Amino acid sequence: MERLRGFVVLILLFAFLGMSVSSCTTESESVALGTAVGAGIGAATTKNKWKGVVIGGILGAVAGEAMYQIQQRAINEAIANQKPVAYQRQTSNGGWERVEATPVGEPVVNPNEHTKCQKVHVREYRNGKIIKDTIKEVCKGYKETNTY
Repeated sequence: MERLRGFVVLILLFAFLGMSVSSCTTESESVALGTAVGAGIGAATTKNKWKGVVIGGILGAVAGEAMYQIQQRAINEAIANQKPVAYQRQTSNGGWERVEATPVGEPVVNPNEHTKCQKVHVREYRNGKIIKDTIKEVCKGYKETNTY
């Protein structure tokens, strides 16, 4: 029981570390989830549990970061082209992950705050099952003068 508690603490430590390394909330969620799942799988599938947790946590964090980067690329392209974009990748276990990003409505420009905002409908799939379905608002600032 004491060893199990140690594994749980280590898995939670990896999840916290994944969140602290990331700069954006969505990115930290992806990295933390990947870290925790990877650490759990590593602990369950190896004889040396500590080694499995460490290696699984690291590999899970990398997979979570990869999914986040794919999502950001899809969102940025959907906004730039004002049309739906989808990216799909094969996972190391033979499965696949897919991200679809669809612009919602027209971009909204706020001249008082010098921003241009666009809502994007984002869907994430894993092996044919939807795992996340959200609408995100992406805002970009712009500068009209050459003074600060």
